[in-house]
Amino acid sequence: MTTSRRKTPQMHRQQQIIKRLERRFNHRTHTISNPLVQLNPYHNAPLTALILFTTSKPAHVSVTIDGENPITKTYPGYHTIHRLPIIGLYPNTKNRITVTATFHSGAYETNTIFLKTKSLPKDFLNIKLDHSLPEKMEDGLTFIVPSANYLFAIDNQAKVRWYSTLNIRQLFKPLSNGNFLVYTRSPKTQHNLILEIDLLGKIYYYYPIYAKSEIPTTAINTDVMELSNGNLLVTTHEQTENSLEDRLVELNRRTGKVINRLDYASLFPKAFQENYVGIGSEVGDWLHNNSIWLDTQSDSVVMTARHQDLVMKHSFPDGNIDWILSSPEGWPDDYQDVLLTPKGQNFKYPAGPHAVMALPDQDGNAETIDILLFDNNNLITRGDEKVSQQYSRAVQYRINEKKKTVEEVWTYGEERGQAFFSPIVGDADLLPQTNNRLVTSGFIKKGNGRASKIVEVAGDSPQEEVFEVTISGFAPDSKQHIYRAGRMEI
Repeated sequence: MTTSRRKTPQMHRQQQIIKRLERRFNHRTHTISNPLVQLNPYHNAPLTALILFTTSKPAHVSVTIDGENPITKTYPGYHTIHRLPIIGLYPNTKNRITVTATFHSGAYETNTIFLKTKSLPKDFLNIKLDHSLPEKMEDGLTFIVPSANYLFAIDNQAKVRWYSTLNIRQLFKPLSNGNFLVYTRSPKTQHNLILEIDLLGKIYYYYPIYAKSEIPTTAINTDVMELSNGNLLVTTHEQTENSLEDRLVELNRRTGKVINRLDYASLFPKAFQENYVGIGSEVGDWLHNNSIWLDTQSDSVVMTARHQDLVMKHSFPDGNIDWILSSPEGWPDDYQDVLLTPKGQNFKYPAGPHAVMALPDQDGNAETIDILLFDNNNLITRGDEKVSQQYSRAVQYRINEKKKTVEEVWTYGEERGQAFFSPIVGDADLLPQTNNRLVTSGFIKKGNGRASKIVEVAGDSPQEEVFEVTISGFAPDSKQHIYRAGRMEI
């Protein structure tokens, strides 16, 4: 796999936009009562705006987007030059925006701005609110990541408040600097661009990735994480003569060059690859690494491998295995010391899992780690065939890394049966303020088509569904779906 950060027409157009905005911004005449206002400033996020003005004295500024579900944002610090990103406008609405500048003395100036937005695109997905209990929900917008087309965000009434016109596929990853990584395509190729963007749609970095692959649909495979040194760890689609989707690479954050790589085939028994006969075997897709999570202190990786029905923690880039969460059948003797032993009744190994995340300390025990993931319960290689495809679920496992044991401490989805079953894709997030879990079942068969469900679940026992939406309207002859979803304050 090779990368490039060459200058592109897209980046050149953005530089021209920035220059035009700065030329128009007059520091003498653009005051709070007469600001420069630019809707969709970078042409990538139609429900955003940029408001620019100056104040005669340093002031801190707050902005409220009025409406059924108002959004208020207070910008930090006291300044005289103000460039305010406005996120969360309503579509097809004359939005009312109140801007207030408060000075050190306590005096303030205010202005009301109206911004008319266009309707959502005609090919936008259908969003149905099933129920909502805002007082029990995590604050913020729900960002919904599709398999293709519009990445978008909804409020607690399922109203669209943000979307991107970039053709984003499967990836929307927050970074430590407040920006986001997305995965899209260049005009003449398939999905092979990682972009660093903000919610205004401004592009900061542009990484074209070229996989040496005979399958030209994707060059990375669904996930990217930020290493402690700021570089990017990427799951790749890179294909060899015998395999694909079984490598991790580290990209230099500034140059886009490959720094390190790990070939997962070197970590597993050769028979797992050579004798694999499941989904994708005709193209060598024996592993299908579809998610990674990083311990930022040690850069240890927790990964899911759908086609081997497992979760594993290992070091990077050397690949030393800490533990493997997998049904024990088929594992050679020399892996027994890293296979986790289940504790408790009704334990089930994950089958075809997605979207693992390691959680903050849950029990005050330095020897344990809790992980949350979406267990599709679609057995590919090893596990319990009797319950496979009967339901999908989110599940939280507690792993004692010293004793090499594992137990289930929370699960949701079994009781909904096949109405919540997704044979592919899914997501599960722990929400930091409420400890609610946000669960996405992304590919639910519905008549001749499919739908995606996003559910916020509060509590452990009993559980309460405090928010649920159904997403539909996917192209009939496609495999479109919702890949992941996350909650975030803006």
